[in-house]
Amino acid sequence: MKEVLRKQALELRNALTKEEVLSRSRKIITQIKSQIDLSNYQVLGFYMPLGNEVDLRPLMKELLEMGKTIVIPKVLDKETMEFFPIKDLFDYHIGTFKVLEPNSNKIMPKTKIEIIFVPGLYFSYQKYRLGFGGGFYDRYLKDYSNKKIGVAYSFQYIKEIPYNEYDIPLDIIITENPLHQFHDED
Repeated sequence: MKEVLRKQALELRNALTKEEVLSRSRKIITQIKSQIDLSNYQVLGFYMPLGNEVDLRPLMKELLEMGKTIVIPKVLDKETMEFFPIKDLFDYHIGTFKVLEPNSNKIMPKTKIEIIFVPGLYFSYQKYRLGFGGGFYDRYLKDYSNKKIGVAYSFQYIKEIPYNEYDIPLDIIITENPLHQFHDED
């Protein structure tokens, strides 16, 4: 079932034009700013967009200019992902799985990252996410106690997805639709 959903999500996401990605991403950034007071955070975890993923780089740039520390993930081995600081939006290289990874080798301790924005293919009303199946985010978030924010296009936010005991629910899911924050799970 998860593989069918992954294929479906990728087809929908890949069908977006670059203009749609930028437009929807801008709306998602607006929703983030309206729902979360980012001035309360000093160390923020983001990701570099892969393909047509929600692009939060304009927000990352703004926060870097405010003096915030931005960290992005790097896969270290087949089990481990850690977050590393970036100096600017060009401080990366193409790494594992063709994902843009930080150049830094200085791991940011998990306890210092105050909020993490998490990508995915689908998110459920119960706040679970469906990723590519590697389990990197679930393993990382397992003992992460700060704020976990899923970011997605509205079509990626669905009633339910299969999950198991290893899947970690997020705190909130933000899409370009402001009403999505008020989903009633009944």
